[in-house]
Formats: sequence, C-alpha cells, structure tokens
Amino acid sequence: MKALILAAGLGTRIRPFTFFCAKAGIPLLDVPFIRYPLQYLYSRGVREAVVNLHAHPDSVRAACGTDYRGIRISYSQEPEILGTAGAMRKAAPMLGDDPFVVMNSDMLSDIPLVAVLEQHKNLNADITLVIMKDARFANYGGVYFEGSPLKLSGFRTGTGESFHYTGLQIVSPHILERIPPEQKTGIFTDIYPQLMKTCRIYGYLYDGPWKEMGNLREYLRTSVGLIHHSLPVNLQPPGMNPTLISPKATIEPGAEVIDSIVMQGACITAGSRVEHSIIGSNVTVSGNLRGTALARGILPWYF
Repeated sequence: MKALILAAGLGTRIRPFTFFCAKAGIPLLDVPFIRYPLQYLYSRGVREAVVNLHAHPDSVRAACGTDYRGIRISYSQEPEILGTAGAMRKAAPMLGDDPFVVMNSDMLSDIPLVAVLEQHKNLNADITLVIMKDARFANYGGVYFEGSPLKLSGFRTGTGESFHYTGLQIVSPHILERIPPEQKTGIFTDIYPQLMKTCRIYGYLYDGPWKEMGNLREYLRTSVGLIHHSLPVNLQPPGMNPTLISPKATIEPGAEVIDSIVMQGACITAGSRVEHSIIGSNVTVSGNLRGTALARGILPWYF
C-alpha cells in the first residue's frame, strides 16, 4: 500500500512559525512533525509514500529526505496550492493502481490501518473515511453518516449522525479520474458532495487516541500532553526527546520555563519567566511571557 501525506498547506493557524518553515517541519519534542505520520506508516507496513509540497518545500524535504526507515519517499510539487482533492489528482501517477492512504501531516493517531483496508475491500468501497464520535469535536463542522455499514450522507448537515473526520482515508484510484486536473479542489467542498450520490463512500469508526497540531494552542497542548502521556513505542520516531526544551537551547541560571516549547538556538536569559508559550529558533527572551509565540524578527503573537 502507498500513502499520500498532505504537507503543502500554508499553516496559517500556526503562524508566526510558518512564515519561515512548513508546518510539517516544525518540531514536536525535537523531531519534525511530519516524521510522526511517517513513523505511523512505518509501523503499519507502508513502504512507499508521496508527500505533496507547496509552502517552504525545502523544509519538508529536509525533514523527510528520500527514505524514512525503508519507506521510499517521493514528492509532488504544487506551484499553486491545489487543496486535498487537487493534490490527490496531481499525485495520481505516483500512487499506483491499488487503494492508497491519504493522511494529514499534522495528526497523531493509532488508527488500525489494516482493519480499515479490510473494511474498504470487503465493502467494495470507493472511499473509506476514518471518523470519530467524541464530545471534543462538538464545535467542528461534522460529516454525516447513516446506516450499517456507515455510509456518507452529508457535510455539516445531513441525515444520520454527525462524526469528526480524523484526517485519514483510503481511496480507490479510479476515483481520481473524477477530480479535475490542475485545479484547486477540496474533498468536502467540491468533490465528495457530488460523488456521494453515485459512489460508495463509507466510514470506519475509530475510538482510539487522536491528537492534532492545528493551531498554536493545540500545538502546545499536544506537546505538553506527550510529556505526561508518551506515545506507544512503535509510534515514536527516532530522535524524539521527552522534553519541551531543545537540547540546543539555553536556559540561563535563574530563568524559569513552565509548560513551554523552547526550540533550538533559543535563549531564556537569567531572571526571565516563560509560561505556556512557544519560543522559536534563535530567539532570545528577556523578561516575562505568558501565552505568547515568539519567532525571530516577528512581533509577539498572543494565543
């Protein structure tokens, strides 16, 4: 099985750090975030992955390389960002003739991929969306499914029940012909609302751990959470450090850092107090901060 990892996004919700680096290259416990989905795929036996690129592509290439623990990595460059559906269509020549995985690059999960693929094949599905039912997602716009097995019935409104899409799906390759080439198109806004009328789009209900790095608050919350509740060993990429402070950062004597991310090259000077904040690479902090994101050369962002 092959996988498409979506890493082309602008990362607007995690600025200011994405002014300089793709979201996929931002560190999570001192490891570029995209290595977590790569580690997940490795643990599930996937050995070929395509990564789509647009914003700051060199930072994604540096984080992934051409091989991750035996996963061969290729790239689909998008001069103009194409959206999820457009990304799938552009990468089609590299995805082969079998059902493939599409997943976001900013999620952590333990989705049982083999079981999802088995359901996909047993139902002769065109698309299988991995979904969750959880009170955490009450404020999200849901996807609606009904029946048994769960079949897609709507977006934001629909018959049946509302679920949260996890960011992972399995797609049968013939679906890609239904997506217009070289156009920005979204799966939930442009393509699947039409396909659901004639295609077999099912849901796989997942109830395990799931985290994301969608915005600054979630990035910090996920990072702090992993300190107290570590990922299973098989989902930990090599080089992951159980600390929010990079070994290449400097915390001077008398400085206090509380539940904050401090990236490499940063310096927290003596007497400073940093709490619930995110300090970017090569930033020097003098004074007290709370709920602040600091990137070099950018005014403070408060969250």
